[in-house]
Amino acid sequence: MLPYAAWLCWIIPLAGSTLVPLFFKLGKRVGEAYSVTITFISSLFALSMIPDVWGGKSWTETLPWIPTSRGFVEAGVLIDPLSVMMACIATFIGAWIILYSVGYMAHEEGLPRYYFFMVFFIGGMTGLVMADNFLQLYIFWEIVGLCSYALIGFYYKKPEAAHAGIKAFVTTRIGDVLMLIGVVIIYAMFGTFKYSEVTHALSHGFKEGTINLTLLTTILLLIFGGAVGKSAQIPLHVWLPDAMEGPTPVSALIHAATMVKAGIYLTARLTLTVIPFEEFPPLMLSQWYQIVAYIGAVTAFFAATMGLVMTDVKRVVAYSTISQLGLMLASLGLASELAWTASTFHILNHSLFKALLFLAAGSVMHAVGTTNIDKMGGLAKHMPITFTTSLVGALALAGVPPFSGFFSKDLIIEASLESGHIAIYILITLTSVLTFIYIMRWIYKIFLGSPRFHVEHSEHGSHHVHESPPVMTIPLIVLAIGATLSGIYSELTHSFIDFFGLHLKHSTSLETLLTSAGVILTGALIVYLVYFSQKIPPEKFREGGLGKTIHRILVNRYYVDAFYYKIVDGFVGFTAVLRKWVEDGGIDRFNYLVADGVKGFVNIARNIQTGSSNINVSGLMIGIAILLLILLAIFWGLM
Repeated sequence: MLPYAAWLCWIIPLAGSTLVPLFFKLGKRVGEAYSVTITFISSLFALSMIPDVWGGKSWTETLPWIPTSRGFVEAGVLIDPLSVMMACIATFIGAWIILYSVGYMAHEEGLPRYYFFMVFFIGGMTGLVMADNFLQLYIFWEIVGLCSYALIGFYYKKPEAAHAGIKAFVTTRIGDVLMLIGVVIIYAMFGTFKYSEVTHALSHGFKEGTINLTLLTTILLLIFGGAVGKSAQIPLHVWLPDAMEGPTPVSALIHAATMVKAGIYLTARLTLTVIPFEEFPPLMLSQWYQIVAYIGAVTAFFAATMGLVMTDVKRVVAYSTISQLGLMLASLGLASELAWTASTFHILNHSLFKALLFLAAGSVMHAVGTTNIDKMGGLAKHMPITFTTSLVGALALAGVPPFSGFFSKDLIIEASLESGHIAIYILITLTSVLTFIYIMRWIYKIFLGSPRFHVEHSEHGSHHVHESPPVMTIPLIVLAIGATLSGIYSELTHSFIDFFGLHLKHSTSLETLLTSAGVILTGALIVYLVYFSQKIPPEKFREGGLGKTIHRILVNRYYVDAFYYKIVDGFVGFTAVLRKWVEDGGIDRFNYLVADGVKGFVNIARNIQTGSSNINVSGLMIGIAILLLILLAIFWGLM
């Protein structure tokens, strides 16, 4: 690896981001070039670590950090295949997103602020995955949260964007507080934040019989709360669709390379390093694993159903992100080497094709000027590169061979079958069918069929629909190549398994092959009947009865957002009434009583003060005489 690569891959973007405004002072192009350059340099350092960790090699590097009564809390980096893979995802994909931004954000205001937070975001995520202890991870965890807030609300003059940024910040803070409590308890119990030392203490405690499984499960659930918030799982999923109010490259960065992957990484790290399968058999923590699996599987299906009815070009892909993250967590909750491998492989593949889909959506928005897919159509002939790369991303997401998503989703299905969790298997299978339908609906409405209102208006008006510039299409092509080859290459060479040093002997079962084939055929048949042939037009589903009711429920996102807003509005209303009652009926009344009492006393006292010198002198003499009599009485009494 390059010298100090494990440190510099995140220090360079973190420190370098502070100079972004200075370079923009020298000129817009200078600032953009600087931002692109430092992110690509960061990715170069991250990629250079791959040969050193190949085959499952791992080690840590530490430096003294915070002095305590027990010595120093050390800052450290954990260099192993999982951290290096995640660092490469954050920096490499992040760098291409920054390059894409040069074209997409060309005419926007506030570019120094935008590029500062984008580069800082990449550095925060890379530092998060390279950390070798919970404290360091949590600090970077909050940096990622800060950047997401600032970037989602980038268009702060737009009320919806400002609200979306606050919503993301507040919602994820719920999970973060739970996680912080878990981390504090870990330090209180073991006196350390380091993963390896916590694992050693747990292992020793289990041998000695001093570890309370209920307490350990509670701690893991608290930490998992942070993952639920960051990775937008039920019930903290509501922030992510609204995050689409930010610029499209921000959506790509959050959904593919950085923030939402943090929760999946944390869960994968717990099950690989802190409570590894070899040390702690899954049966010991079966409750925790089941909660992880079911939250993931239910979220995956739940979000996929909403993806069927969304009309915003980015929200369809956003709900897809929630759904795919759910699949990854469901697989991690199955607690086997195959399931862990499937989940982490899907992290890699999803990062490639989801970044591709978001950037493709931005390319379409850039050309057409609308986010409503019902106003698009027929764009394939105008935007051939965007269409082709979008199709690659869609097929990869849908799990169609030979694209990358097929291989990792196939492994997840296999793991669910092997585990014997039939409910998880059914939810994963249904989610896969829905995924095929909603993403092909997305392709059809945007690129195929006859042009609809907005495209026709653009063609015949002053604005002509055209392909995006090379600075935007080149990242699309690079990501499309990755989404095409990552699965094939890994399958043919076993490179992913070899990279992690796993001893996984895997051959796909007939049941898995039949399930995958059934998913694709079922999805393809429905898409053909509903969209391509129009034999069952989509309008027919919502004409009346049950279909109309279901459609209304899905469009309103199961009324979860409405329910949360009712709670928040009710709480705000209650506190307003309480404040008014306290101020008007309590504090204000007390203040007025005190004031009236003081006024009454003053009115009595003022009658004593007449302003006459004779009376004042007489009163003084009388007072002195009384004092003398008292002193004489005391004196004679003592004698």
